[in-house]
Amino acid sequence: MDGLEVNKVMMALLLVGTGTLGGSLLANELFKVKAPAKPGYEVAVAPPAGQQAAPAAAAPTKSMAEVFASANAANGAAVFRQCATCHTINKGGANGAGPNLYGVVGRNHGVHPGFNYSAGMKAKAAEPWSLEAIYAFITNPRGAVPGTSMAFAGIRSEQQRADLLAYLREQSDSPVDIPK
Repeated sequence: MDGLEVNKVMMALLLVGTGTLGGSLLANELFKVKAPAKPGYEVAVAPPAGQQAAPAAAAPTKSMAEVFASANAANGAAVFRQCATCHTINKGGANGAGPNLYGVVGRNHGVHPGFNYSAGMKAKAAEPWSLEAIYAFITNPRGAVPGTSMAFAGIRSEQQRADLLAYLREQSDSPVDIPK
């Protein structure tokens, strides 16, 4: 290789390096990435044994009578479709990834036959599923029942929660009374 060939190779390497560096600097200027206010991802975990659990889910801001004033059970059936991934609602229906929810309003926590409940749910087995308890649970399952294995984040829309609650109340042999 003579001197002219070496110069050509060196010039090609220099142009490629300069182009790459220049392109990188230009791309960094054009597409600036803003750092998040709080870096990382938040992962919800249960507190170690002996420590206080997270606060329970907040009670509804409205009374149950006010919630039911705008509730529509027919719309609740549509909201239930997102629950149907894991739960069934028909009388005598099989359990899925979650228990069958027919007659859940008024039934005690964690007692539906044939379903293996989490420790958090079994700890509340003496408490019935009141309308308020279900409302809090569908708002924030892990806040309402710490230690639950339900991976659902909750329903954010107050209207959808009211509609779902009305629908679940009707899915029973003897629906509980609507609060007045």
